[in-house]
Amino acid sequence: MSKIKVKNYEYQGNKTKEKTVPNKKIRNLLIGGGIFVILLVAVLVFVESTLENKIIIRNRSTHTITSLRIWYEDNDGTMTEVMDFGKVPAKKKVTESAEKLKLSDITGEAWLTVQIAFEDGGEALLQTGQFLNGFHGRVSLEVSDTKDEELMLHLQAGEGLFNSTATTNCDDVYYINPKDGYIE
Repeated sequence: MSKIKVKNYEYQGNKTKEKTVPNKKIRNLLIGGGIFVILLVAVLVFVESTLENKIIIRNRSTHTITSLRIWYEDNDGTMTEVMDFGKVPAKKKVTESAEKLKLSDITGEAWLTVQIAFEDGGEALLQTGQFLNGFHGRVSLEVSDTKDEELMLHLQAGEGLFNSTATTNCDDVYYINPKDGYIE
């Protein structure tokens, strides 16, 4: 008996298809990755723009702040417009635009000045940081209770997405007695 030899032929259309499928997958992954990167950059730019020129006050203490005023002041005593926040109740957060505090009105370096008064009668005046023209960041002031009968005031002014204080030198903690305003 004789053996029949069968030749295996491959359809050429399938070979072409097999070669183009990985190329389409790679192309789709690259397009998807590019779209993801563009969206991520757009979100980061949006987030950074919402953080600029803001003053955030968090009163996490059990004491009411009866008066809070913030401004910039230089060596000559020249001041920007004063932002008056009035009364900030205990356990409340206040966020305001800092457009009124224009550092362009001051030439040279300036300091952030905070005048704070508590319901118990204590009042304090703080000057911190080194600001030059063009600061467009976020100033945050947080007041919280300590184990003693003092209040911890954390004052920070930074720029950018990560709130960097490298250009402002403003990341300070003060301990204030709410009854007499003594600062440590």
